[in-house]
Amino acid sequence: MNSIPPIRMLVLTLTGRCNFSCRYCYASDVDAVDMDEETAVEAVMMAGASGERFLLQFSGGEPLLRFPLIRKLVHVVEENHFNAQMQIQTNGSLLTRDIGRFLYDHGVGIGISCDGRPSVMDRTRPVKDGSSSSKAAARGFRHLAEEGIGTGITCVVTDDMVNDLPGIADMAHFYGNVHQVGFDILREQGRGESLHEPSARDMEKALEAVYNRMAMLEKVTGRHIHFTQEDRVAHLYGGGNHEFPQCYAMNGEAAFVDVHGVIYACSSLMGRETYRLGTVKTGRDPDKVREVGAFIKKAMSPCRSCEYFPLCGGGCFSRWLDKEGRVRPSDAECAMKKFFIRKYLEKNR
Repeated sequence: MNSIPPIRMLVLTLTGRCNFSCRYCYASDVDAVDMDEETAVEAVMMAGASGERFLLQFSGGEPLLRFPLIRKLVHVVEENHFNAQMQIQTNGSLLTRDIGRFLYDHGVGIGISCDGRPSVMDRTRPVKDGSSSSKAAARGFRHLAEEGIGTGITCVVTDDMVNDLPGIADMAHFYGNVHQVGFDILREQGRGESLHEPSARDMEKALEAVYNRMAMLEKVTGRHIHFTQEDRVAHLYGGGNHEFPQCYAMNGEAAFVDVHGVIYACSSLMGRETYRLGTVKTGRDPDKVREVGAFIKKAMSPCRSCEYFPLCGGGCFSRWLDKEGRVRPSDAECAMKKFFIRKYLEKNR
């Protein structure tokens, strides 16, 4: 039995370099070098070979430091007629109008990392040259807005900024072209090893404040901004697969490629030999793919006994894995998922 599922999520670490030095960056241990073009192209060809639809995410470091390579890979996808949904998650500082227009015109979804008001952003996401990260990101948002391009926001949540979380609603409305906001609980890897996730109580309290503020701003502006987590609940409520649909690693469908062309089960697990699946040159090792998938499935089994599981889809293994290598539930993540399930059901029952 050597067959394995096709790749449905390909994440390319195009560079380990970054112009920011975020306090919680789980990828801070990645070598500060660039992935070569040959490796990147081979990885895309590997994912596209099945003919199945796959998610292609350009990652880093700061991926826009390699924009010429991104442009090349987009053309590879188009020339080979691959059924790829392309995305980029960026700190926004290098987004020009021309780059934004290229990404939009070629169907690359744009997400910008933002933690809220300027005082929070400048503290949690410092720029290496000492300049303001909030101003740098604001330029990126503005350039997209000038081109009529919308974007999503991803906000990382730690225990020392959770009380400032309502500010993300202000910034989402301030920029004017944000259509979606999602939250990413701290992962205890990289620089995140020195930080902590918020308590379940603090997380729920902060989300209630964010939710109420977003509702108030919607009344004032007439603009509705989606919450990523609530959209997922809606999908599962509508009959989506609730058996860990977001965990491509568990399902043997993931290929997270580091700057050297080594394939791991998840971007948060890069550098951990246990979760190494192969290389772009050799392909994924079927035995290793099944071994890692089975381990993750067993580790996450407590989710199945939770009453919220059908509308939750299960927790995230990389957030349950602590800096000591132990697997334990993320109270903050569970609190967040339960919160959005309750909110969705209140509106739809």
